Amino acid sequence: MASIGGPLGDIAQDAALYGRATALATGERAVTYSSLLLRSRACLSYSWRPVWAFVRDGSLRVYDNAQAAAPLQVLQVCECQCLVGEVDDCKAGLYCFRLRHATGEAVLCAFSSKESLLWLQTLQANGVKYEDPPTAIGGVKTLYELEANLLSGALVPLSRYAGCVCLVVNVASF
Repeated sequence: MASIGGPLGDIAQDAALYGRATALATGERAVTYSSLLLRSRACLSYSWRPVWAFVRDGSLRVYDNAQAAAPLQVLQVCECQCLVGEVDDCKAGLYCFRLRHATGEAVLCAFSSKESLLWLQTLQANGVKYEDPPTAIGGVKTLYELEANLLSGALVPLSRYAGCVCLVVNVASF
């Protein structure tokens, strides 16, 4: 952190600090760092764990706190998919995003909209993709040959609904 200029400060309230943070997030070697909440699996559900995270050079490093010597996990974000929007079990008033990467997925929440925007800009500059890959539909003759993702992320074959009256609606949500 010291090598890139020290703490970002209160970017939600200070326009100059936000400008500096934006320059870091969108610069040639895009970087950002801050406290976030990380969704972690608990016994029967999920819980939210405070962490400190840093993204630079195509990887997201997640630490217990800003003073931790070793990361809890390192995620390669280059070419991974990011979904932005309401996460079903996100804490109210927070700004969540889901990263789907080679080894699974991580759901993270920022504490302000400005902080969230910095994360999304930096992740994009580090290779994250914000669109779904195109679905190859060559040879598909009916709706029931396709699959759909539930809000939970589970894949469901539409053949499950064969024989039912179906209405397909794009609600632009995940």
